Amino acid sequence: MASPTNRWRDTPDRYGLVSRLLHWLTAAQVTLLFAVLLAWKGVGESPVTLFLAKIGPHGSLGAMLLVTTLLRAIWAYRQRHHRPPRPEGWAGVVARCVHLAFYALLILIPAMAILRQYGRGGPLIFYGKELMPEAERHIAWMVAPADLLHSTLAWLLLGLIAGHVAMALAHRLWLKDGILARMLGNPSPQQDT
Repeated sequence: MASPTNRWRDTPDRYGLVSRLLHWLTAAQVTLLFAVLLAWKGVGESPVTLFLAKIGPHGSLGAMLLVTTLLRAIWAYRQRHHRPPRPEGWAGVVARCVHLAFYALLILIPAMAILRQYGRGGPLIFYGKELMPEAERHIAWMVAPADLLHSTLAWLLLGLIAGHVAMALAHRLWLKDGILARMLGNPSPQQDT
């Protein structure tokens, strides 16, 4: 049985509580962001979309996602020598590239949106509290990257998430190699059967 200190940290057998909490918090934030977006696109203004937008305002969730991802990146760097090993060969290279792409997109997408918000002259509001005052003028270089890439990169992120979920299920249902169990906190491969 792991000591209480070791439960928080990663080990070669499993991800610790901090890594798992940050992973699932990221998943929840991204899910809510896309749920709000897709509800508005699909249904428009309705009691459901207004409720979703109230509990998960797009800008507030994006800012929270940026902070969560930065914390997650710092934690992953600090735990890099303790984490479960990646698969050997091409599978490991692909897994590493996909995870780096996740971090890049989860930082870049909200960072561009925050720059755009400020560059358009709007304040940065986090759940009703102004974190950054509005700009005094329109700043084109701050607006242009997000106008060009924010939506496209978000859909790319959604595609990567779909692939990530599919691979997690493949590891659990077909490969039965215990990979998913490590993120669920149980190092025993029997849990993936």
